[in-house]
Amino acid sequence: MPILETQRLRLREFSQDDLDDLAAMVADEDQMRFYPRAKTGDEASAWIRRNVALYEEYGFGFWFIESLATSGFLGYCGIRPLALEGASGIEIGWHIKKTFWNRGIATEAALAARDLAFGRFRLVRLVAIVHPDHIASRHVAENIGMHDEMTAMLGDYPAVIYETERSSQ
Repeated sequence: MPILETQRLRLREFSQDDLDDLAAMVADEDQMRFYPRAKTGDEASAWIRRNVALYEEYGFGFWFIESLATSGFLGYCGIRPLALEGASGIEIGWHIKKTFWNRGIATEAALAARDLAFGRFRLVRLVAIVHPDHIASRHVAENIGMHDEMTAMLGDYPAVIYETERSSQ
C-alpha cells in the first residue's frame, strides 16, 4: 500500500514479500556497522511483522522505500512509537541500502516522513536515535530540521538523540 511519493521515491507498507530485500540489507556487516550487530532472516521477518502490526494499530510504522524509476528496494524510513528514558514518543528513522548511500535518498525520504508525521498524523514531536560516529545519519537529522537534544547510552548502544517539533504555524 503506497503511503506517499516524492520526486524519486515511493514509501509503502512492508509485507512479508519484502523479506529477501530487507534480510539481505540487515545481514550485511558493513551495512550494519552502526548497529549492535547484523540481523538474521528470522529477525528481519519479525521486524516486518512488528511494522505491519504498527500500521494496523497506528496507521504508521517504518516503510519500504522504493525507486520510482526502477521499483527497486532502496531501504526503509518512517515513524514509530518509542519509549525513551521512561517517556513515550515517536521516533523517525531511516536506513538506506549501502549501494545507494550519498545520493540524498535518506534526506528525501526522511523529509517526506517528517512532513507526513506532522501533517496527516498530527504528531507534535519526533526524535531520532543516531550513533555518535554515524556522521551521514547525523547530517540527515540536521538536514530535516532536527537538533541534538542529548547523548545517552541505550543499553550498550551510544546514541545522540535528535528532536524536532511541529511548528505552530
